[in-house]
Amino acid sequence: MGTVRTNRGIVVGVFARTAGAVLGIVVAIATGTPTTAHAQGYCAPGVPASCEAGTTCEPISATAGLCCPVDPARGTVPICIGPDGPAQATVLSSELIGLLTLAQDPRLAADLFTGPWTNWYYEPRERGLAKLAVMRGILERFNLVDTYVGGEAGIPLVTDPARPSVTCAAGPYARRNLDGTCNDPTNPLMGAAGTRFGRNVALAAAYPDEAAMLTPNPRTISLALLRRRGIAGSGFKPVPFLNNIAGAWTQFQIHDWFDHGPVQRRSHDTIEVPLSPLDPLRWRQRTLSIPRTRPDPTRVAGRDDGLPPTYTNEVTHWWDASQVYGSDEATANRLRAFTGGRMKMDARGMLPVGERGYADTGMRENFWLGLELLHNLFVREHNAIADMLARNYPDWDDQRLYDTARLINAALIAKIHTLEWTPAILPNSNLDIGMHANWYGLNHYTCPPLPPLPGLYPNPVVYGVVGNPDGRNLHGAAFSMTEEFVSVYRMHPLLPEQFLVRSARNHRLRDVVATEDTRDARGRALLQRHGMLDLLYSFGISNPGALVLDNYPQFLQDLDVPGRGTIDMGTIDIVRDRERGLPRYNDARELLRLPRVPDFLTLTGGDERMARRLEHVYGDIDQVDLMVGTLAEGQRPSCYGFGETLFQVFTVMATRRLQGDRFYTELYNAGTYTNEGLLWVEMNSMKSVLLRHFPELADTGLSDVANAFYPWD
Repeated sequence: MGTVRTNRGIVVGVFARTAGAVLGIVVAIATGTPTTAHAQGYCAPGVPASCEAGTTCEPISATAGLCCPVDPARGTVPICIGPDGPAQATVLSSELIGLLTLAQDPRLAADLFTGPWTNWYYEPRERGLAKLAVMRGILERFNLVDTYVGGEAGIPLVTDPARPSVTCAAGPYARRNLDGTCNDPTNPLMGAAGTRFGRNVALAAAYPDEAAMLTPNPRTISLALLRRRGIAGSGFKPVPFLNNIAGAWTQFQIHDWFDHGPVQRRSHDTIEVPLSPLDPLRWRQRTLSIPRTRPDPTRVAGRDDGLPPTYTNEVTHWWDASQVYGSDEATANRLRAFTGGRMKMDARGMLPVGERGYADTGMRENFWLGLELLHNLFVREHNAIADMLARNYPDWDDQRLYDTARLINAALIAKIHTLEWTPAILPNSNLDIGMHANWYGLNHYTCPPLPPLPGLYPNPVVYGVVGNPDGRNLHGAAFSMTEEFVSVYRMHPLLPEQFLVRSARNHRLRDVVATEDTRDARGRALLQRHGMLDLLYSFGISNPGALVLDNYPQFLQDLDVPGRGTIDMGTIDIVRDRERGLPRYNDARELLRLPRVPDFLTLTGGDERMARRLEHVYGDIDQVDLMVGTLAEGQRPSCYGFGETLFQVFTVMATRRLQGDRFYTELYNAGTYTNEGLLWVEMNSMKSVLLRHFPELADTGLSDVANAFYPWD
């Protein structure tokens, strides 16, 4: 009997190979990740009643089989996931090859749409999953676009004239560089802080239209179509299946992924948005003055002249928890305790107070109470991991404990986002399978799971991305976050106008706080007054706003910012897309391999009143801005918290963030993370992190939900 070891340590004994069929295997779970679909005993193929009810005999040879669970959802359309979490899914190994074959059928690629909309969510599960795989493959081939020149014979070298010779010295152990350099020693600056954003559309379509920068007027759009209705935003539209921890988590992740840096401050580098005579801000100013995005300082005259405008990322592009640790050594050192691999916390177990009176942490821009909670929580988690490592590796010094704890904490955050946050905001059963397949591969659901088969391995659809030593794939483009990815994460409607602070012990109302009053030092004051326990509970039992029109927070449209006066984030969101060359909604859909939407009524899913309002502002469906169009989409995949145009960018970038990173592919192993670290990532979730640091939450509704991002009630 031949024996092989899969990428996550599942020991597989190979019994037989039949022509054109799946290998027969017996599975013994070792120290890796068990699959969801556990076999429940041996059976004899073709012998009636050799398996118990609810299972079927899956052959592993001519004379033997395994009793595998029968999945009642097989062949059914996807359903919405409730608070108990998704039902167990099973894919029989003999069917998996058929599923992969289906995804390669050109007839499937010709049947992705009904009218202008995708239709995978109307299909039986297997066909729907195959359609998602087809679309991802198309996007990976055509919609990962470099903003560095060269690459005709390979991936362009990421360059920066200020850093002409970055060297990647081999150390005693694998570790992430704080500035993101040397993730790939052959392209040392790829993904580093200070390097360019890529694109998900062709470069020819990424030029801003300066003549149409103010057409239609962005402030008019913000007030007429985005603004939350009612006095003080009383027309708030909630997402009933999410809590406000999920809303705060969104910005927590954004701060890890991208930041365009400080804006231009010179008066001639502004975009002046005229205010109408009836604008509520007109009494104090005639225009909204929006400083332009800082231009790319790494461009080289001559070499880069053929590129559209490009911009650089202040933070690393990698999924490395830079929002917690910083993207440079000076910031990281300021936050470290330099003992036991730990990070600084005060006597109350809180992050130290930094400049301007709030948490000192890796990324401090646009800070508010929700970020205070999550930054404090995951620094506590870092210290718990460091303590665990110190117990298991008493000979390690502070630096190695810190570096390894940072790796483990970042991987746990990435796993929480992939397997919990995303299926929470998109609670569709097929999407949940797809996200788990991103991490583990469909082998996670397969009974019995497949070993690394020649011609199939390392296919990430089967074997997953994370921990797949041969699964890294840049798809011909240097890794980076993209301007389109930045755009689709403009999710300000998630913010409510106010928070009710309640006691975690008895649900008693303690305070009513306007969200505007949770910013910066005021957020820290609330944290000190009410404590993390009650605030986490209050966020856990309340809902964020829906990603729709008429739901943009009013306080963000009349926001007083020191040194800048009154700003309107809705206006700025629209201007930023236009300034950075984001195509308008219909053009973006076409460039993202989706059909154009023919008219306003189709866009709104038949909502005639909203269609008239959109037409009144824009006049032409092809003038609709990308953000406005995505919020207006009335036709959405079943159970989704946002529409399919955003989802196209999610589809390509969700896998990309993992697949392009050596620390999630070839270096995601015990030699880098330790066995204990891999187990920590595998066995933990947002719920377990909350309960580890605040065990009192076990007596709340958190205990009754499978996913900590669901409402705790």
